[in-house]
Amino acid sequence: MPYIKSRVPVGESGDWIVERFVVGEPGRSDTPPDPFKSRPGRYTRLRHAHEVFMTDLYYEWWTQRKGILEACRRGGRVMVTGLGLGLVVESMLGDPDGAVEHVTVVELSPDVIRLVGPHLIERFGPRLEIVEGDAFRWDPPPGAHYTVGWHDIWSNPADERAVPEMERLERRFDAYCDWQGCWPREHQEAESSGPVELGSTNGSAPGLCTTTAG
Repeated sequence: MPYIKSRVPVGESGDWIVERFVVGEPGRSDTPPDPFKSRPGRYTRLRHAHEVFMTDLYYEWWTQRKGILEACRRGGRVMVTGLGLGLVVESMLGDPDGAVEHVTVVELSPDVIRLVGPHLIERFGPRLEIVEGDAFRWDPPPGAHYTVGWHDIWSNPADERAVPEMERLERRFDAYCDWQGCWPREHQEAESSGPVELGSTNGSAPGLCTTTAG
């Protein structure tokens, strides 16, 4: 599935807000000088009071690519901690003929679920389950097994608490998942990997879960 901007409706619930914002000209070249710039345009962000938790800027989607690729390669049932704007879910489930059969999302905030959940449930139906719960305390149901566990509960990937929290989550779900990954770790790797091509002028990029004819 190619990169697509979020279509989650704007709205407010409690201290959480989904809103649109505009990015101006980043420079003269279509290819940015590092992976953390984007094309000019109108985007969506999820904000908690004054703190931005997630946007649909290309680089945020791109730095999640390892989890998306692992899910699409392994298929089956996938677990994601942290809902955000649902970009990871949309990439994993966006191809109706893709290998991912079902995604379970664990999200702490009922407000985020109210803002984002209906849009995703309407699109994916029974292939998606959104559970309200704390990822550090939530237990998968008896017999549950996931090919992939992807953890993205952090607003700031550079937060010093992220490293021990990543380790806690990976230990907690080790018996349930064949493979696990965390956004802060992949974000750091992407930051040091150099420029990223943003694709065509409409903001699309090569698909990660696109089914190709064999």
